[in-house]
Amino acid sequence: MDYINSDVGMDSAEYKHDMARYVWGFALSVVLTLAGVVIVAGGVFSTGLAWSIVGILGIAQLIIQFWAFMHLDFSKEARPDLYLVLFTFLLIILMAAGTVWVLADLASRMGMGAGSM
Repeated sequence: MDYINSDVGMDSAEYKHDMARYVWGFALSVVLTLAGVVIVAGGVFSTGLAWSIVGILGIAQLIIQFWAFMHLDFSKEARPDLYLVLFTFLLIILMAAGTVWVLADLASRMGMGAGSM
């Protein structure tokens, strides 16, 4: 029965810290999701403001998901993984912006500018 009280099992501080992080991450994710649903279903805000608030809530939820479930933070141990995720975001943003740029240029060359759509 010594293995129960060891630092490897469920009694360790690391395990309790991880479980607390998972519970906080899940609770915050549920709260942010419900806040977005209430904002959209309630119809209290204008469409543009609702889009903005839901977008901010989505970014906040993304940060919470990375912190709680992927253990990405600014600690020295997690920094290489954080750099990989940030580099991936950079590549995705560059690819999306490049695609929009090429398609907008193509539309303007074909005479399909913003006024003719």
